[in-house]
Amino acid sequence: MTEYKISKGLYNKEAILKVVYTLQKEFNISITEDEFNYICNVEPKCDIAFDFSRFNNNIQEQQLRETLSSQFGELRNAIYSKAFEHFER
Repeated sequence: MTEYKISKGLYNKEAILKVVYTLQKEFNISITEDEFNYICNVEPKCDIAFDFSRFNNNIQEQQLRETLSSQFGELRNAIYSKAFEHFER
């Protein structure tokens, strides 16, 4: 089992959980936390090596999605509602 620490200051737990969910077929990943970090314990289910670089890139991408959604989600929904209101009748 390998342990990875991920800063709570940089990433939220939802972003990490979404990435972990995509890896559940190949790995058992449990998440705990301390004061400053989320701690991911990774155990492969088969002979696949865990690619932390890819994992990290996926978390960065997911965190960006989460951030943009929280910043522009209301605006996006208003634009969609206005754009498609003619078709909803």
